[in-house]
Amino acid sequence: MKMTLFLMGMLLPVFSYCQNVDSGSMRRKLTTTAPLLGGVTVTNIVAPVGANGNTFTIQQPVIDVGFPVYKDFTTPHPFLIKTGIRYQGLFLSNEPYIGSNEFQSITIPLLLNYSLPRSTSISFVGLATIASDLKQNISADDILYTVGVRIGFRPGNSFRYGITLAYISNYSGKFLLPIPDIDWTISNKLSLTGIIPARASLKYKLSEIQSLGITGSLNGSMYRLNTNAKGQYINLQQNSAGFIYDLKLSQRWKLNLIAGHTFSQRLETFNMDQKVPFDGFTKLNDRVANIFYRQNSFIFQGGFSYDF
Repeated sequence: MKMTLFLMGMLLPVFSYCQNVDSGSMRRKLTTTAPLLGGVTVTNIVAPVGANGNTFTIQQPVIDVGFPVYKDFTTPHPFLIKTGIRYQGLFLSNEPYIGSNEFQSITIPLLLNYSLPRSTSISFVGLATIASDLKQNISADDILYTVGVRIGFRPGNSFRYGITLAYISNYSGKFLLPIPDIDWTISNKLSLTGIIPARASLKYKLSEIQSLGITGSLNGSMYRLNTNAKGQYINLQQNSAGFIYDLKLSQRWKLNLIAGHTFSQRLETFNMDQKVPFDGFTKLNDRVANIFYRQNSFIFQGGFSYDF
């Protein structure tokens, strides 16, 4: 289960990408305005970690841009093609042992969403990611791949769910995972969203523009090391829980704040040859870390988004 969560944490943006377009706007004929299918989201995650009498900071800025390249909602089976770009960084301040302290990744996603009957949709998603410290020319070894298929269901206006079958190829090996998700408006005030079991948020609507709730999530990322620790990769896993606050600044602008604490946090480096076979999923636990930090810490996240 721990390794399943670890892989799902790295795929949360993938599943969210599928889930976000599986909305009511894809289920009805448009009459006055087009749905907001594009957007920009900017977030920053900060965690101060105390280890060996020293405190260093893990910082992860993320910029997500998504936009439709083709859409047709005039037929009984609405169809959408969407792409974009995602930047994610990992910056380690005052960390003395890992060979690099700045890591970058660029992801290009491609999504195809097709509605069957009005209450069912199928999505195909593919991502190619370059993830390393960018200290040398990019090679095929720096590219990670993910492809997935999601079936989504909407039995009512207040409830939708789906399941994604995802194939992952990254520095630790190749894997196939089924991942369910849910989006449930329980009442006019209460809502539950989740990608089970890697992320869940229960929110209470304070007003038309504010909501407060509790959330739990797992964040994960991998980057190749190309400097003094050549032939290795760095792996970050953060399993955390805390409070979430959403503020709708306008029809298009939104603010999101999270304050919490990790209950499992691992920053580790591994040799590149420690890949597990496709049928050896449980052997992820057998990898031996070269450098590792496993201390918990507070974690803070802030971000804003703009829909267009």
